[in-house]
Parts: sequence; C-alpha cells; structure tokens
Amino acid sequence: MLEHHLKALRLPTILREYDKVAQQCAAEDVDYPRFLLRLTEQELLDRERRACTERRVRTSEVPVLKESG
Repeated sequence: MLEHHLKALRLPTILREYDKVAQQCAAEDVDYPRFLLRLTEQELLDRERRACTERRVRTSEVPVLKESG
C-alpha cells in the first residue's frame, strides 16, 4: 500500500530509498522525524538534480534527433 501511495504522490526517490534509509536509521537509533527528514532531503536533492539536468538539455545547442518509423 505504501508503494502505491508513493507512486501516486510521485515520490520516486522515497519509494526507492525508504527501506535502505529505514535500516540505516534503525541501526543508528535515529528517531522517526529525522528518518523522514533524511528521506525528504533525498527526494528534494534528486528532484533538483533532475531539474538541473533537464534544464541543461533544454538549453543545449545539440540538435534533437527524431527516430524514423
């Protein structure tokens, strides 16, 4: 059910990372608010990274190749 909600909310990084971060936080005895903070920080960083990459592609001078078919 959690996976469904994360997909519906378009939170791909949290979907991909929550289990790993949960295990790390459990091992480090991190409380729940800090667990959520780590997850949301990763989501924001990933979104910023993707936006920067997409912006670079849009502003590049490289011509777009169209597939024939």
